[in-house]
Amino acid sequence: MATTKIWKFKSRVDTLINYAINGEKTEEKLYVSGVNCMPDTVYIEMTNVKKQFFKTDGIQCFHGYQSFAEGEVTPAQAHEISVKLAEELWGDRFQVVVSTHLNTDNIHSHFVVNSVSFVDGKTFNNTKKDYAMMRKISDRLCEEYGLSVLKKEEKYDKYANSSVYKELMKDSIDYAIENAINFADFVRTLGELDYIVTERNGELSIRREPYKRNTRIERQFGKDYSKDMIAKRMIETQPNKLYTIAPYVLTRAFTQKYTKFKEIDVGNLDFLGTLLFKGVKVLASLVENAVNSNLRAITPELIKAIKQLDEYSKQARFLGRYQIKTEEQLVEFEKSAYRKIKPLKSERGNLWRAHKRAKTDGKKVIEERIIEISKQISPVEEELRVCRCIMKRTMKIRKEDLHRKLEIDSKKEKSILSTNREKSR
Repeated sequence: MATTKIWKFKSRVDTLINYAINGEKTEEKLYVSGVNCMPDTVYIEMTNVKKQFFKTDGIQCFHGYQSFAEGEVTPAQAHEISVKLAEELWGDRFQVVVSTHLNTDNIHSHFVVNSVSFVDGKTFNNTKKDYAMMRKISDRLCEEYGLSVLKKEEKYDKYANSSVYKELMKDSIDYAIENAINFADFVRTLGELDYIVTERNGELSIRREPYKRNTRIERQFGKDYSKDMIAKRMIETQPNKLYTIAPYVLTRAFTQKYTKFKEIDVGNLDFLGTLLFKGVKVLASLVENAVNSNLRAITPELIKAIKQLDEYSKQARFLGRYQIKTEEQLVEFEKSAYRKIKPLKSERGNLWRAHKRAKTDGKKVIEERIIEISKQISPVEEELRVCRCIMKRTMKIRKEDLHRKLEIDSKKEKSILSTNREKSR
């Protein structure tokens, strides 16, 4: 069993740190650890962050503790639990020094948390919800180590389980997995749903403004939401995908539709199609040759070619779907799509603001509407992305063609001059 508490500290931080890491209480600093900092230089590191964001006044840090029942844990276990607690609560944004004291009958750990985030300069507030979360995570860690836990109180339940947007978050993650073609696309899709995804030590965290605390996806939703499992689920929901994340294995069946690109008759395409796909045959031939040579492990060059073909296939379907044949039509589509999603994004932003102010009963209705709107926005955003990629490719190809033409003209001029010199001799 462990009790916890945390409070603001306005006095000298160096004094508090020296107290926390006192060698006589921590077996000569054996049980002292730093999260996002080094214990020996933690005061300087915390001060530098405050100076960087011009927040040297006011609350200097937060001081907390986790105290264990007498005789229930060893010093090493207590310190390990406390470090995990600090990492989960503050590891994404704040510097923390964790020290476990052995000088009393009850082994206990101290936390010194910088008041200013090294990520964005925002301050830690320590609300009732923050403290309830501290208790909840502490109890869960104690259970994982086979320790007893405190009896839950009504007030504790209220704040510890008040993250009302977690269900919405899970739905958004599932939607991103179903619609993403790779990990970068997964992150981009969540970004379009107004979520911020971060990765730390192989673990994914997610949050959405105005909420300040990151949620570790795997811890919150289970092993099916680890980074590896997310990658596998994306592959399973994309059965026609040509490439996999790891290991890189090329299958002949999936490749057949891409090798057909080498059979494209450029002469039968309109101007825009000719401009975009005249170089695709080279990539298609590269893939076909790799398959015919019984290659199993895809080389980096082949992976690049396959991904380009996958993107070109998407662009070709896009042009065919909307019968786009000129650059003017492409620009008009972009304007039309932007006009379509602009009011939806505005409505979604207003709903999030209303969600923050709404009571618990009304939040569910707002969340359902936000999910509905987000699912309308995402496919249009994807089409806009494809449209803009085509625009960039078109401009790049035009520049390359112009550069090539100038080089040819320059060589012709040099050849003519050289010929004229020879004749004059």
